[in-house]
Amino acid sequence: MKMICINCPKGCELDVSRGADGAVVVTGHSCPRGETYGRSELVNPTRMVTGLVRVAGMRKPLPVKTRTPVPKGKIPDVLFALHQTTVQLPVKIGDVIIPGVAGTDVDIVATANM
Repeated sequence: MKMICINCPKGCELDVSRGADGAVVVTGHSCPRGETYGRSELVNPTRMVTGLVRVAGMRKPLPVKTRTPVPKGKIPDVLFALHQTTVQLPVKIGDVIIPGVAGTDVDIVATANM
């Protein structure tokens, strides 16, 4: 599988595959981060998720994000959880809005004070 590494501005073109023994082989990287990225994209791709949640009594929503990346397959479940959530004020940056979102061990946190 060919992919572009997104971990630094170089944008190395990676070739990621499984060897005969099942081991993940990454070529084309110019730094260790590229190898780690290629390996994780093949085995368990993850992404940070950002979004907005409703704030009770306000028109302006609260911006939020996952504290750490979630498995790519869980993104629709995370977005659904955000859509279902309404928060009460006050909220500070870093406050946990949804603990363990979508059955993961990843928290949704506030990215603004309101």
